[in-house]
Amino acid sequence: MVLILTGVSVKAEEKKVSVKLSGFVAAESYFDTRKTVNSREGAILLYPANELLDSEGNDLNDRSEFFMTTVQSRLRATVSGFEAFGAQGSAVIEGDFVGTSNDKTGLFRLRHAFIKLDWEKDQLIAGKFWHPMFVPSAYPNVLHWGAGLPFGLLNRAPQLRYTRKLNTNTTLSFAALSEMDFKSTGPDGISEKYAQQSSIPEFTAQVKTNLSKGVEAGFTAGYKTIMPLTVNSNGVKTDEKLGSYYFNTWLGMTGKKLKWNLQGIYGQNMYNFVMIGGYGVKNVKANGDYEYTNISTMSLTSDLYTTTGNVRYGFNLGYSKNLGAADDLAKGSNDKFIGLYSRGSNIDYLYQISPRIEFLSGKMKFGGEIIYTGAAYGTTQIDGTVVNTDLVSSTRVLLHVKYTF
Repeated sequence: MVLILTGVSVKAEEKKVSVKLSGFVAAESYFDTRKTVNSREGAILLYPANELLDSEGNDLNDRSEFFMTTVQSRLRATVSGFEAFGAQGSAVIEGDFVGTSNDKTGLFRLRHAFIKLDWEKDQLIAGKFWHPMFVPSAYPNVLHWGAGLPFGLLNRAPQLRYTRKLNTNTTLSFAALSEMDFKSTGPDGISEKYAQQSSIPEFTAQVKTNLSKGVEAGFTAGYKTIMPLTVNSNGVKTDEKLGSYYFNTWLGMTGKKLKWNLQGIYGQNMYNFVMIGGYGVKNVKANGDYEYTNISTMSLTSDLYTTTGNVRYGFNLGYSKNLGAADDLAKGSNDKFIGLYSRGSNIDYLYQISPRIEFLSGKMKFGGEIIYTGAAYGTTQIDGTVVNTDLVSSTRVLLHVKYTF
């Protein structure tokens, strides 16, 4: 009888739990006037490729390209309605077909997988979720995949995040994180092992507040540690690490028909956020150990768009600047950098102008976007800055089709 009653109680509890499937199917076609630095079948657009001259002085990268893809299509399962430890619980698992690297494009990828427990004033998230530096309410709401990279950042990470509601308008959160598919780079290429072998989690703190009705502001600060090598240049064990800090601040203003997001980002070694920047070797010790220095980056984004009607408009602006290294980079006898692990190390600044239009009919959307991007390529100096630049630009014309369910 006890077993039967227990089974009935469990089934009654299970009936309260709901599972909802959602997602979208998206198809994109895009034409680039110039070869670009991109990934995932061109879906992730970063910036135009630098000039590459042949023996006759022709620029090999001055050529157009055309892409069609559906890899960003997404499926999400949300579980809700259960209780645990006195909290309301929910869980999410979500994936798409973007892949974790270019050779895995088109394969199903774990995008989010987290459990969330909500108490009256406290919240705990455990699993893979948006990095605290990525603010869902403030990122550029562009049509093209990637949240306006490399001006707005993009990162999802395994984490433990605790959030405390200070009052009706303000929350404070703390998180400990690691790396998964948004990885740092180093002597062995792109890998999560540099964060893992440092044995130190990444830490963040964030405050978010509603200044008034429709006005949200916030600030995030974080610190991460990597260990690029476990064996030095002499084949001896090494434990040299590199610490890097980063910040962002944002302001979101929502009206009856418009929304405007402003965001500023500053950070060291921002490679794993899919921004320009990284780090390099600043010194080689007598025992063969490398000492490292950060390369800093700043960026600004502004995204203004309409939120009502069946025809909607948006206008996005982005700017990013290479601020150079904290210390001079080390060079070898051949006058080349001993170790420079940075995205866009020969770029001084980037900018992007991107207008868009969307046509909605129920859950169906057609959209068009023009993305003009400029990159100032030049010569990398010993302090990590770039001089003697030439501006290279490209234009992408994009058609976006999406059905949400």
